[in-house]
Amino acid sequence: MDKKTLLINRIHRNFADYKAKLLKVDGQGIFEKAEEIAAYTQVHRNMTENRSYEPEELDYLLLFQDPLEVVTDQYQEEFRYAENMLELIVARICDKQDGLGDYPLMKKYGEPER
Repeated sequence: MDKKTLLINRIHRNFADYKAKLLKVDGQGIFEKAEEIAAYTQVHRNMTENRSYEPEELDYLLLFQDPLEVVTDQYQEEFRYAENMLELIVARICDKQDGLGDYPLMKKYGEPER
């Protein structure tokens, strides 16, 4: 079996184990893990679908029992830095008044919503 197939099979197994572990979490716990679940799902999809790897990437990732966890943890860490972009996005939207013609508006500021 080639290294890429070996890695993809391991990642699928890691994801199946992760999902099995989640099935033991109650409803509130699942809600609290929503961001983590999204991260695992996105990383799993990216790492297993139409992804090419350099030989050294395969060698490195195959060192780990759970390469999915390794990459997902780093992905979540990087995403935390990207959350700072939200402030810039809100400022830009308000400055440019983006969305005024694209989304329903309130009738008058301060009126109660129905």
